[in-house]
Amino acid sequence: MKRRIILGCVALVLVFMVLFVWLYPFPQKMNRQSDVVVLNEDHVVLGNTTLVMEGIVHRPLFREHYFEGKIELSDLDFTREYRMFPLYPVQEGNIFSSFITYSGSSQQLESVTGVMFHDESFSKLNLFLKEAPYKGTTHNLIQIVSPASDFMTAEKIVNELKLGFPDMPDAKKLLPPQ
Repeated sequence: MKRRIILGCVALVLVFMVLFVWLYPFPQKMNRQSDVVVLNEDHVVLGNTTLVMEGIVHRPLFREHYFEGKIELSDLDFTREYRMFPLYPVQEGNIFSSFITYSGSSQQLESVTGVMFHDESFSKLNLFLKEAPYKGTTHNLIQIVSPASDFMTAEKIVNELKLGFPDMPDAKKLLPPQ
């Protein structure tokens, strides 16, 4: 009788441990700020701005990782005004890609979409946003590289990411042919 009770308790503890490991998201707070370079589709520098990334990276075991929070750029108003959907990174070689969507409210039927190539910790990123308004002009595509303060640093970051994923597209490949 005693043995059954002990085995039952051990089994119950094991079930709770398995459920905990399966369901717990292992959250990791993300709070980073960096300088970024904004480029157009022709690799011309449009300006510099600041990127603020705040939120939580969820890394559940045996399930898809995701980032929930916000990525704001000081010169891009829509990044503060629109809602950003969670990012679900997909491994591409030795780096990750995430599709990003900023959506306006139900009264603003506008949205900005793009793709971001980044390392696992989001410390280096190459973000492409399609039809994004920047300083009063809507561009077909803008490229945002972080951390960078000038064109040379931005090019170095992009090349480092390309080492991890040589097939990472550039701005021209992301736009439809005209």
